[in-house]
Amino acid sequence: MASREELLLSIRPDMKLNKAFFLKVYGYEITWPGFAEKALSALEMIAGCSRAREHYQKIVNDYEEAYQKEMKEVGEWYVQQCERKRRERGEEIRRREKENLRQMSDSNLIALLKSLTDEA
Repeated sequence: MASREELLLSIRPDMKLNKAFFLKVYGYEITWPGFAEKALSALEMIAGCSRAREHYQKIVNDYEEAYQKEMKEVGEWYVQQCERKRRERGEEIRRREKENLRQMSDSNLIALLKSLTDEA
């Protein structure tokens, strides 16, 4: 990947602009705010690309929209996984409680029942 300086130096009148170029500019903008302005100004002045900002904004908007959609899907998946694990933990707790009750002696069960009815 070209460095920021190399990316700026690669701007020339005969260059072909593509999505990958604008995404590189966006990537540097995230890390170094203000970089996109430098690159877009260079594109307008050096390369004569009067619609550089328009192309850049469209590509960035499309990328961010796709990213937000993907993050929403990941969030929904994660919530489902958390709910599944919560259900499994609840089932495991209930299973252990039943097993504990089965193993208790009659006198212990009577004492448990008595303590529960006293609390109510």
